[in-house]
Amino acid sequence: MPRIQIKRGLKANLPTSSMLSGEQFYTTDRSTLHVATDATTRQPVVPPIDDLATMPAVDGAADLVLMHDASEASGVKEKKITFDAFKAALNIPAGTTDEKVAVVSGGTAGYIWGTDGTDGVLRMGPTMSWVKAAGNGYVTLDVGVIDCGSF
Repeated sequence: MPRIQIKRGLKANLPTSSMLSGEQFYTTDRSTLHVATDATTRQPVVPPIDDLATMPAVDGAADLVLMHDASEASGVKEKKITFDAFKAALNIPAGTTDEKVAVVSGGTAGYIWGTDGTDGVLRMGPTMSWVKAAGNGYVTLDVGVIDCGSF
């Protein structure tokens, strides 16, 4: 019985010339497939983002986020992480869907400006004001006095 074998090797060694149109290349370190379109051009085979189904909701403990691990020295660089673990890595509390941040790694996360003066990461001084533009999500911060202290 005849067989078809696909050329394989490391991503760094993918050819850039002398390819045949339709020739396929499988990367053993990244698990990706590439197809030559002419002698010097190849395209990766990926699903079109627009054709993917939309998730109706996120299950933080079960749903996964795909990430590229740049620190991986060998093997497949793409890794998976649960959505909850991703939020924990960003120091976003597990029970919240709001945009909370921490000023320092491992610090307590809170709203940037807070909602009632007790849960914000930043506090405004008396010479500051901020306004959210009505037409978009941008906030303008105005500072009246910058006190550089004394010597």
